[in-house]
Amino acid sequence: MLIGIRRRNGQAIVVMALAMVAICGMLALAIDAGRLYFQRRLMQDAVDAGALAGAQDLVGTNTNPAGVPSNALFHAVQDTLSIFNQTPTYPQGDSFYNSPPANTVTDVRGGYTVTVVAPTGYDNKQVQVTVGYSAVATFVQVLGFARIAIVATATAEAGTNPKSYAIFAYTKGGSGNTIYNDQNGIAQIDDGQDGGDVCDTSASGLTLSNAKFHVPNPNRASLNVSGHVTVYSASDNHSLFQYWQAPTPFGTEQDPEPDYLIPDTSGIPLAPSRIRLGNNVPAGQPAGVVQGITIWNHTSITRDVYVFFPGKYTTTLHVPDKPKGDPLTSLYIFMNGIYYFANGTSLLTTAGYMANTTDGLPHYVSGASPSFGFTDLPPAADGTDGVEFVFDGGGRYSADNSDLPNDGSVFFVAPSFVPTGSTHIAFYIAETNNYTGTVWNEAFNAQSSNAPRYQIWGTVFDADGTGNMALGGVQLGPHDPRPDLNGSARQYAVNGEFIGGFLNMNGGNVLGNAVGNPAACPSGTLDPGSPALLVQYNWRFAPAPGVNSYLVK
Repeated sequence: MLIGIRRRNGQAIVVMALAMVAICGMLALAIDAGRLYFQRRLMQDAVDAGALAGAQDLVGTNTNPAGVPSNALFHAVQDTLSIFNQTPTYPQGDSFYNSPPANTVTDVRGGYTVTVVAPTGYDNKQVQVTVGYSAVATFVQVLGFARIAIVATATAEAGTNPKSYAIFAYTKGGSGNTIYNDQNGIAQIDDGQDGGDVCDTSASGLTLSNAKFHVPNPNRASLNVSGHVTVYSASDNHSLFQYWQAPTPFGTEQDPEPDYLIPDTSGIPLAPSRIRLGNNVPAGQPAGVVQGITIWNHTSITRDVYVFFPGKYTTTLHVPDKPKGDPLTSLYIFMNGIYYFANGTSLLTTAGYMANTTDGLPHYVSGASPSFGFTDLPPAADGTDGVEFVFDGGGRYSADNSDLPNDGSVFFVAPSFVPTGSTHIAFYIAETNNYTGTVWNEAFNAQSSNAPRYQIWGTVFDADGTGNMALGGVQLGPHDPRPDLNGSARQYAVNGEFIGGFLNMNGGNVLGNAVGNPAACPSGTLDPGSPALLVQYNWRFAPAPGVNSYLVK
């Protein structure tokens, strides 16, 4: 009996010994696997950083539309190695980075092999970075693994330079489209100086690009372009007049389509119904409180007041809604956020005062020169601090004052923050909208009004390019040198960029665009008058992609 017990004890010791070997082996494998995992994570961070850094150098500029590939190679190597506390073998500017075979360079530092390919990929706007490292095994050497090869790779794509355009026509294939300006007077494409730069020959931003530009009435009309003019892929450019003391420089390259990003619309809830906040609200009186914010009627007459909310719209929105009995003089407040017009629904406005401000009137930043618009409404629940109108599935936007031609006011300020997508975009036509008619139209009639107001503080961007966009001019005055809540200064049509496949602009037939007194320019021969303003290049409202370069894999 005692012998049997001793035999079982001996067997247990053997089993335990064998189990300890297995347990120690698994422990060794777990320790090595953990160490190698963190090494692999570090290498992935390195290639991500290197690819993004290199892609920044492929962002096109006016001087270098294709970016600077040699810098892209260097910075990709530099940023990758910096994660490992290493520096490149060759400094920036070395011939090592100039047109290497297959656009590829390889550098080995500290045991890390860094290989960079740039430019590569779509439209030669991508940077690919790969890092290889042979890690020394520790515990698992007993299993026959002395070294383990680790590889990490990343690819980043360059974004579009976010401050390149004021007016830009493109096709998806990249060829220049037509910007057609049917003038009967004088119009101005400004660079943000409120018409005060008529005599200024300094370069203050691109204004026209990638387009065949047509001014069909050269003997009766002129177009004042204040700022650099670059016409890419151009042919048949007719009568491009400018009030300049020196010839305007023209570019010859082709610009890529901007890659401004659409907000994520997948989770946008249905918009709440509008509310009628007040009937016959007297001038200067509050209409009521919405979300803790007091809404006012700061206009000079009694008005009904309505409030709209961001969200997904599944039926076309008419402003005013005449079947519902909206008075044409109503005040419409648009709370900040994303307005998503899905499945072909549209936004059509024909009268009334509308804005994303507490009183439906323009609000300007005091003391700025030139002053610029802002919204005094709070951000939406998701943080969006302006309004962005997104159209998809066949939707369109149209704005005029046809129901009340002697009145009307539009003042929308785009967001400087959105959770997803590009900032400073007021209108975004989705790439899948596929509307072949006039997808965006502004046609305020200024002839019978002292101050019709149409101001978009942001960019209008048609990512689809299937339809056309039409922009009428807005008169320059009257001016208030210190614009406040009730000011009507700076009556530009678009304060940002105007970008789409086909652009039609009406630079004439608006109040204030007749020939005026000669300007006080050095030559004494210029005569800008009071031009209709089509768009101004305002750096505060030029959109930026979500990032200038971004990882694609």
